Amino acid sequence: MISRRHSVFFKLHFFFFLALVVLVLLFFSAIHEQQRQKLHLIAHRSMELSRLLDETKAKTCIEQSEELSDSGFKLIENITPTCEAIKLPPLMQSKLHSRKVKIVIYKDKDGFIYALKREHCTMYYRDTVESRSYYFVWFLFFALVGGLVNIYFILWSNLKPLKHLYEQIQRYGEGEDIIDEPNSGKDEIALISNAFHDALQKQNRLKKSRELFLRNIMHELKTPITKGKLIVELEEPSPNRNLLSRLFSRLEHLIHQMADIEKMHAFSLTKNRTSLDTMILNALDNLMIEEDLVEISGCTQSIMVDNDLFTSALQNLIDNALRHATSYPIHIDCDGKRICIRNSGEPLKRPVEEALQAFVTERGDGGLGLGLYIAQSVADLHHFDLRYAYEDGIHIFCITF
Repeated sequence: MISRRHSVFFKLHFFFFLALVVLVLLFFSAIHEQQRQKLHLIAHRSMELSRLLDETKAKTCIEQSEELSDSGFKLIENITPTCEAIKLPPLMQSKLHSRKVKIVIYKDKDGFIYALKREHCTMYYRDTVESRSYYFVWFLFFALVGGLVNIYFILWSNLKPLKHLYEQIQRYGEGEDIIDEPNSGKDEIALISNAFHDALQKQNRLKKSRELFLRNIMHELKTPITKGKLIVELEEPSPNRNLLSRLFSRLEHLIHQMADIEKMHAFSLTKNRTSLDTMILNALDNLMIEEDLVEISGCTQSIMVDNDLFTSALQNLIDNALRHATSYPIHIDCDGKRICIRNSGEPLKRPVEEALQAFVTERGDGGLGLGLYIAQSVADLHHFDLRYAYEDGIHIFCITF
């Protein structure tokens, strides 16, 4: 499982969130700067209005109104009730006072109004040039947010097939048959998905070819073995008959081991909740072992396993313990978390890692050395842990669930 901080989707969400935060901070910074520039402009317009009034004192009212109108100032009778006085920063107020401009600035829905005290009255002038707001900043902000959101969803939709591809690879690794359709996209993810699809098709063809080959071999071998066993049973008792019977039984056992290996390599697990004692008894029946050779204790737990494969693993571990034991009975015990098979015997002549490999035998008994290999492989397929220990002359193989 991919950790959250290493996930591509987490990085995409984090990048989008960070970009959005930066964009919002830049927007508020721009708004603040816009407000500051607007106050500077208001102060400048106030001084310009005062200058125009001083310059046009000697002119007629009509001429004065025309000049003011040309500069964007319109004389009005009074302010509206919704007007709100604007307080300029101290630096701007001191600048106006230094120019001897006595003015009060108001703002309503239609713009700015300048109130100048003239002798015994107050004159009101509306600024017809200054716009009510700078809409460009808002437009740019929403345009960038919209573009960022669109890019986010485009990237998210392009990366979404990665999750589907990851789930398919996981399911295929668990042994499920995957029915996958080629991706019609043109990006790199689509190319990876299509490459996986092609590899999956080739792997399925190879797997079917291998299964057919192995099944044909096992079928062809079972027929002469069965006929040979039947002929041996019809023969009179003799040492040769017993030897041939053991030989054919051994060949039949090897055929079953090959079938188990074929199933493991095909990853075709069929898990069901099965009790351990049932699988142990089935393994003992397959090995045709006398009851006094094995002692079982505490194995009443049920676990989710492939019944046939796990029974085969137990059968191989029990068979290995019986063949290498120096005294009987061997012991099979469970504690709810694991099952352990113990037998007395001499220490291994090689490291246990070698004994768990295929085609490695501890003694020259004619076997293929697949027993422990099958047990290890079955444990790995079930994500169980097969451990070995040698304590006080006792070999211990434990499968932890």
